[in-house]
Amino acid sequence: MAVAAAVVALLAVAGTCWAPRHQAAEAAGAAGAPVSAGDSGSSRPGPEAGRAPRGTKAGPRDRARETGRPARKQVTPELRRQLRPFRAARGQARQDCPPTSVICLENELPGSPPSEWDVPGAGSSTIQGFATDISVDKGATVEFKVDTPATDYRLDIYRIGYYGGMGARFVTTVQPFAILPQTQPACVRQTETGLVDCGNWAVSASWAVPVTAVSGVYIANLIREDGTAGRSQMIFIVRDDSRGAEILVQTSDATWQAYNSYGGNSLYNGSPAGRAFKVSYNRPFVDRGSGLSGALQSYFYNSEYPMIRWLEANAYDVSYTTNVDTARSGPEILEHRAFLSVGHDEYWSLSMRDNLATARDNGVSLAFFSGNEVFWKTRWENSIADSGTPFRTMVCYKETLANRKIDPSPEWTGTWRDPRFATPPNGGFPENELTGTLFATNGSVADSLAVPFDYSRLRLWRNTSVADLLPGQTAVFPSGTLGYEWDAAPDTAFTPAGSVKYSRATIGRLDKILLDFGSSYGPGVPTHNLVLYKHSSGALVFGAGTTQWSWGLDAVHDRPGTPADIRMRQATVNLFGDMGLQPASLQAGLVPAFPSTDTTPPTTTISAPTSGATVPSGTTINLRGTAADSGGGSVAGVEISIDNGVRWFQAKGLTDWQFSFTTGAAGPLTIRVRAVDDSGNLQTTPATRAVTIGEQCPCNTWPTSTTPALADSGDPKAVEVGVRFQATSPGMISGIRFYKGVGNTGTHVGSLWTAGGQLLARATFTDESGSGWQQVTFSTPVPASSNTTYVASYHSTSGYALTRPYFGAEYSSGLLTGLASGVTVGNGLYSYSSTPTFPTSTFKTTNYWVDVVFDPSNALWDDTAEPALDTAGDPKAVVVGVKFASTTDGVVTGVRFYKAPQNTGTHTATLWTAGGQLLASTTFTNETASGWQQANFANPVPIIANTTYVAAYHAPNGNYSITRPFFTTEYGRGSLIAPAGATVGGNGVYRYGSASSFPNNTYQFTNYWVSPLFSSVTGVQSGAPAARLVARAEKPAKRR
Repeated sequence: MAVAAAVVALLAVAGTCWAPRHQAAEAAGAAGAPVSAGDSGSSRPGPEAGRAPRGTKAGPRDRARETGRPARKQVTPELRRQLRPFRAARGQARQDCPPTSVICLENELPGSPPSEWDVPGAGSSTIQGFATDISVDKGATVEFKVDTPATDYRLDIYRIGYYGGMGARFVTTVQPFAILPQTQPACVRQTETGLVDCGNWAVSASWAVPVTAVSGVYIANLIREDGTAGRSQMIFIVRDDSRGAEILVQTSDATWQAYNSYGGNSLYNGSPAGRAFKVSYNRPFVDRGSGLSGALQSYFYNSEYPMIRWLEANAYDVSYTTNVDTARSGPEILEHRAFLSVGHDEYWSLSMRDNLATARDNGVSLAFFSGNEVFWKTRWENSIADSGTPFRTMVCYKETLANRKIDPSPEWTGTWRDPRFATPPNGGFPENELTGTLFATNGSVADSLAVPFDYSRLRLWRNTSVADLLPGQTAVFPSGTLGYEWDAAPDTAFTPAGSVKYSRATIGRLDKILLDFGSSYGPGVPTHNLVLYKHSSGALVFGAGTTQWSWGLDAVHDRPGTPADIRMRQATVNLFGDMGLQPASLQAGLVPAFPSTDTTPPTTTISAPTSGATVPSGTTINLRGTAADSGGGSVAGVEISIDNGVRWFQAKGLTDWQFSFTTGAAGPLTIRVRAVDDSGNLQTTPATRAVTIGEQCPCNTWPTSTTPALADSGDPKAVEVGVRFQATSPGMISGIRFYKGVGNTGTHVGSLWTAGGQLLARATFTDESGSGWQQVTFSTPVPASSNTTYVASYHSTSGYALTRPYFGAEYSSGLLTGLASGVTVGNGLYSYSSTPTFPTSTFKTTNYWVDVVFDPSNALWDDTAEPALDTAGDPKAVVVGVKFASTTDGVVTGVRFYKAPQNTGTHTATLWTAGGQLLASTTFTNETASGWQQANFANPVPIIANTTYVAAYHAPNGNYSITRPFFTTEYGRGSLIAPAGATVGGNGVYRYGSASSFPNNTYQFTNYWVSPLFSSVTGVQSGAPAARLVARAEKPAKRR
């Protein structure tokens, strides 16, 4: 009875331990309500600094002074040891837990409040220790080495989970078996590498893990009981190598160790090179309290802890492993349906990557809820301070920073992507080949994931409000969900086939953007995407590309954050459902999700260029087409190959897509196009289009070798015949050509018209041959806008050539397109007249074989280029522009700018010298609601090579488009160069005012998306492009 009474008394004491603040924070986080910065739910899962832990043997007055609360009832250590088994067993599972759900049953056991189990910072320096292995299988024994002058202390062991929001459950107390006080020797130091190895410490205590233990992340709290306050925390993982749980969750312990500066060295500070080259697992973790930049963000409680809370709150079937075990126990991964990388998972060895790739190749799905993942390549060595235990030393010389091979081992230990001193798989093997994403943004940032409307119908967002977005809307997720470091998903040679993008957030910064293989950071404008691809094994691979995805799942973690987000929770349920992973008990507000039944890939068609067409060399041409999905899903991406399938690029658009590229040398070219749906089903047989790359421009719609079906019509009446056409690039039309039969005699007059019949130019043919293609040149070339309809025609007094029918479908060379006949507007035009006239009639889509001579103008950007922000949100009247120069003499024919829907009013284009002299101006007409606009000057303006000019436009209602920063480096395309801002007194220029004026202000290297239209003096664009802008696959997110 005395023992029972003592149990009741002790439980009463324990029941008062947990803080109402924590309960309020958890409730607020679940409800989506804000939590104050001072609440544990918004920062870290522990008590306030200075609060005494349960069971600390400080005196009553000391405890009252430290906590500001009444002292608790004292319980002797001996009685506590007797009562622990009762404490651990109290409480029973709910009856709604499935009897086979290990995690559900475990989390129905009573939890322990953070005020009991959490340790602020790195804990007390007077008691520190570590587990002799980062993980242990259940049924085995884990040993602890502890350094402390304490004459009495204990180890309280907890399992991390959800436990009704408590976050951990007390398991047992372990007493040290070492004679106390135990004097530990100084850690062994290896001067040449900076290695600090405390493996020479003696073992202080051990715990025989019960065979009934549930796999998880465990902590062992070291608590002084000798009258001196002090406690710290050791972390280790209990594996379950005999139970193939559906999900295997990996901790990012290699990154914890990289940032662990115990002993003064880490991979980020210390010696011998301002950093160590080797770090040991034989050290206490001090990441939470070291003050080293990035250490707190990279440790367990920032990202992994909230993920575990959420996984176990929903009773997913999980077990746990480590980076070390991914390296040394690859076959274990194959026993699970899915593998999770969480948080800041930066350091990966070759064996880790090989084992995970093998798992993927054998059907194990991978979910990288991590960022900056698989960035530094590491290798493993034995410890040096004990008997040489394997996998206790992690080696990373960071050879990319040294710009040379400095690791004495032949194995590369720089970034995985660096190709300069190693070849795959040793190096030069970017991480996106596995994860789908590439590290982009360094340092501590708190950005937001964003999903524009274009992505909202993809299946990841089913059963969320994202799926209800309207055109033009963007769903923005909580601040910090994109951070603290994050990735991009550019098209590279290593991008997995069929990569699907589920989101888009484009964010410019003046620093922190990775500029090379891993050593230089500066300004840039990366785009983040959530990415998924389906491997040929059937495995799904998801790349969140952010270290803090878990912040959207649970609000309790280190560092202040925002409440959890129901959309991110449901998206994670959806992803797991597609991987065949089901929870045993979903949180309120979530809907079960199940695998896709869609196994049919989408199909694609190519509209332009036309099969067999001749496309000009050295010129940017536009591919166009459509894609459709008949399997019940949605088209989620279109990929283009122009090198026989060796390299694939993502096109812009989905069901209607386009892709621009610069043609190479003359010869045959086969274009391949394939599509993927939102279940990851990739078109196995791409659509193809064979074309011929011909000579450089000036260009025509049809090559000279093309002949009509009927060279002589036999129609003797005088007639004007012509064609409706468009160019995919702005340029200059210098003449008209037509195909002549031997009977087509007399004088011929060529004309160029607007679509509405306004005459733009006319010339009489001279020196004609007896038959074949004839050509006449206008006295002055005519500027033509891209994607604008014109009519080319000629007048004949005695017949014409024809092919009938022809324009039932468009004919495109990729640069010039003869338009298809439509219901209201036909093509193949004619009008009978004795004099030249605008042709308006059509008959059976006839091609009368009229063509133009076209030379594309050089603009800084083609039509596929788009700004990071459609609108800067600034409504004030302003002139914005760009400084530029040409590499050859030539003429500027006009100005283009990118227009947001909000950028309304009458816009005026201007061209200036660098000193502010106005050279030309004109007003934009016939503008579209958004996108690229073009205005041509009345007369082309000659400019001199290598001389700076300014092209600008006036926006009376502001709302100009921007990408910031941009002009931190020189940008060039073709014969045009926009110099770096630092070399010309700033680039990206503006000036506020109600009328056009010379823009002479700059701000943070902003690109306002203005471009001149340039043609060389001869009308022939010389040379290959100096720099080609690869077409973006989608439109960047709008962010205010």
